[in-house]
Amino acid sequence: MFTNFYHGLIRKTVISFGTLFNNLYINRTDGQGRNQKIKVPLVYSPKEKFMQKLSQSFADLENQATQITLPRMSFSISNMQYDPERKKNSIQKRYKETVTTSGDMEFSYHHCNVPYNLEFTLSSYVRNMDDGLQIVEQILPYFTPEFTVTIKPGVLGDSYEKLDIPIVLTSVTTEEKAEGSLLTESTRFITWDMVFAAKMMIYGPVKTSPLIQNIDANIFRLED
Repeated sequence: MFTNFYHGLIRKTVISFGTLFNNLYINRTDGQGRNQKIKVPLVYSPKEKFMQKLSQSFADLENQATQITLPRMSFSISNMQYDPERKKNSIQKRYKETVTTSGDMEFSYHHCNVPYNLEFTLSSYVRNMDDGLQIVEQILPYFTPEFTVTIKPGVLGDSYEKLDIPIVLTSVTTEEKAEGSLLTESTRFITWDMVFAAKMMIYGPVKTSPLIQNIDANIFRLED
């Protein structure tokens, strides 16, 4: 029943999602009115791991050289759930437009193509509220509530094969955290969490079948 195959569709979806947010900038104005454009770095990391690094970095308030500079962003897969509403007829097939060198036609059954919602959590970490608002306002207008990306699955090896993946924004939350005692100097950072659901498809193995080249048909007329 089980065969070895790998199409890399989850990996391609993760890369496509990260590409949407890897070119964000914020603007800051200093006391002399000069504008500074700062790029927001993006990494793949769970929020808990990144928060631990921030806490360790801000624990030593005297050593400013070791502190992580903000703003920064991270994202990770937080959940994966089957979506029965998008399941297609299981007996349908997807054929490749070209024939293999052996004269066979490659195809994939729809019963092996299952819809899954891949959930991402995108987190931004800033020192002041204005930086966080700039990041959020550059993202929200594109999700109403979804934004569609197109990838090439490469399942059947057809250059015309494409897969549209709607990415839906499901929630936005914020949290403020301060490191240090109330009686001493403290360092504050603010996090914004945006949860997205990518409506992707996971394809099963590709099979082959010979082309139908000859047909024998008997044609006759029924007498009244």
